[in-house]
Amino acid sequence: MTRGKSLPVFTTRYAFPSTEGLGESMYLGAGADLEPDTLLYAYSHGFFPWYEKPPILWCSPPQRTVLRAGELHISRSLKKALKRSNLEIRCDSSFTEVIRLCARVRPETWITDEMQSAYVKLFELGWAHSWEAYEDSRLVGGIYGVVLGRAAFLESTFHLQNNAGKIALVNMYEQLLGSGAQFFDFQVPSEIAESFGAYEVPRATFEKMLRQALV
Repeated sequence: MTRGKSLPVFTTRYAFPSTEGLGESMYLGAGADLEPDTLLYAYSHGFFPWYEKPPILWCSPPQRTVLRAGELHISRSLKKALKRSNLEIRCDSSFTEVIRLCARVRPETWITDEMQSAYVKLFELGWAHSWEAYEDSRLVGGIYGVVLGRAAFLESTFHLQNNAGKIALVNMYEQLLGSGAQFFDFQVPSEIAESFGAYEVPRATFEKMLRQALV
């Protein structure tokens, strides 16, 4: 999915500012749109949309939550769940349903209808992907994100069965690791990020990692 794919130079019609003057702020600016070229430019420069109502807010956290290749921690309980699991894991078979369920299972969410449509477009262009966990043909867990070069940006997970989302994430990690991924971006701290051993790095460190992963 990442190996052997030459990345284009992503451009945008908008004049996004540099992150150099942000300091401890996480908001780069407001406005623009969620068209594929805007999103791809944003991800390739280390920021992403995160908002609940207009205008669109563009975020570059001062501390970025990441895992480098080979650093995934799997707890003893999850190892047991993986060993016992009879879930079928698929990739890119139900992207629209995965993002819809990621939005639906949360009482409050940034995954608005507009965001869902935007990432479905990215999926149709081959930049966004999903990994799904099925039990008897029923979708019970999944994760979706954006993959550029050797960088994986993890957007959201859901589960309708214990550990199903985490099992999908482990399979995603292993598949992308085999394709040459250098790091996995969880963006900000969360329970699932912490459970897999993700940690924070300064914005400047993250941007250096990103430049290396996009070469």
